[in-house]
Parts: sequence; C-alpha cells; structure tokens
Amino acid sequence: MLAQKIIENWDTSAKGYAAEIIMLFEVGYPAWTIKTNEVYGVAIPLLDNVEVAEKFSGAKLYNDIIELNGQKENVLLLVTDLEDIKYPFATLCAELITPGDAGILRREVEENPVNWWKQWKELLGNKNIDERVYDVLGELYTLRYLAKSGKMAIWNGPNSATYDIECDCMYYEVKSTVAREKRQITLNNHFQLDPPDGKELKLILCQFEVAQTGYNIDSLVDELTQYGYSKQDLNQKLEVLGFEKRNSARKRCYMLHAMIEYDVDDKFPAIRESSFVGGVLPKGVQTITYTVSLDGVSGEKIENSEYDDGI
Repeated sequence: MLAQKIIENWDTSAKGYAAEIIMLFEVGYPAWTIKTNEVYGVAIPLLDNVEVAEKFSGAKLYNDIIELNGQKENVLLLVTDLEDIKYPFATLCAELITPGDAGILRREVEENPVNWWKQWKELLGNKNIDERVYDVLGELYTLRYLAKSGKMAIWNGPNSATYDIECDCMYYEVKSTVAREKRQITLNNHFQLDPPDGKELKLILCQFEVAQTGYNIDSLVDELTQYGYSKQDLNQKLEVLGFEKRNSARKRCYMLHAMIEYDVDDKFPAIRESSFVGGVLPKGVQTITYTVSLDGVSGEKIENSEYDDGI
C-alpha cells in the first residue's frame, strides 16, 4: 500500500516539488516524495547532526537541507535517476520511510541511516565500494610518503593515466592488498610496467589490515593538505572514484603492515614490448591481464609500521 502511494505521488506531482505522503503524516511520521528534472525518490526528517552520502547501482542516499512547507529542514533523501526501475524502487523507498511498530523502524533509520543502507546493499548483492577503499588508501599513503620525502608528486587518481603517481623523473605504480600470506600483484594492462618515455618506474606494494583505528581516506586527505595539496582537488578526484565527502567508506580504517618499494627494471618479472615479436601482441589478442609473484624479488621497506614482517 505504501509503495503504491509513493508511485501515485510521483505520477501526479509536478517536477521540482515535494509532495506529502498523507497516510504517514496522519500517523505522525512525516515523509515526502521528491521529483525533479533529474531524479525522483522520497525524503524523511533527519537529525541535524547526522550526515550521509552513499550511492550504488543508480540510487543515492544522502542528507540535504531543503525547504518544506516554508521551512528549511535537514532531511534524508533516497533518489534515483533511472526511469525504468520505478516500481521496484518504490518498494525500497517504502522500506526506508515506513515507521514500523511504534515508530521503531523510523527511529533506527534516523539514528543510523548508513547501517540501513549497508544492509540493503548486502541483500541486493551490490559490489561494496569498501572493497576498493584500500586501493585508494595505498595511493594516498604513497603520495604522503613522497611528500614527506620532499617530492611534490602528482596523483593521477581517476585520470586516464597509465601510472598512479608521477614525479618529474619517476613514475610510481601502487598496488594494495589485505593479504599478508603472499606478495603478488595483478596487472590489467600488458605494458603497464614498461614506461614509454624513459622515466624510471617504481612499484609500491602496501599491505593493509582492516582495523578499528588507523589511517582512512579522510585522515590522509587532511595530512596531504599540510604538504601543500589542495583539499578541493583531492576531493574532486575522490568523488569521481565514488568516494564523495561524507561517504562512510572514507572513514573505514586500515593499519599498514608493510610498504615496500621495488625497482621495475630489466630484472623485474613483467611483460614488456620486447616480450613479443615486433613489440606487438599476437594477432587477435587485444589485452592481457596477468599476476606477478613478488616472492624472491628484492624490495625495500620504506615506511615503518606497527609490525615488522621482514622483506
């Protein structure tokens, strides 16, 4: 019934306006449907000190201050821009705004909307963005290490660049893992470890562990600003990668076990142009993904951690 009322509001409301869901107002749990030129969804009141910015599979859950009935209110919005999922999306919206017995479900959402969001992501089988957190963390950690060493490096982030980080005379490719038992990397570009312009190339391997305390994306962004990096520029790149400001994944903490630097030279195990006749892939082969074991490859631990595993 609630999902049907939501759909009726979307179908009858003018774009650019919020419409009350009368059946919820009547029982003391206000909620609105939202429809703009870009998105449609629902909104409920939210505590002023709660901030949210989550998204997946075309849907977005976030807080914003909007004007309702002549007053500005901090609300929690669940919206999408996908027109062909109106009916299943209405069901999800109904789950968000339903009060439950004595309002217990509404209170749970208002107090911890991110927890509600995570439960639905897991149920719907969506690939969790947290799986990519340590990849980005490793790149920011390496950027911080270089800055501490006096090098003002460029983080390519979401740019379509071959290497993650670039200095005047050096490229850095960063790989991160939460596996401690083995050191290996996967390359998604067959010539990724073969710099085209004669610059030196270093490979940085960061081994992390999920922790209750430690570094997270937000803390590294704050540190990098102290070394002269623009917080606005860093946040713009992170947003392109799916890590908007206030996104809970940015606060997920990791502890560094090891940060190891390898020289990518002729002795380093890698596919290069010279690996193929004439420097070109065999006919019909478009790309190659391969895995390299770093066991036995000489590397230097360049950042101290709480643990000392040796190299």
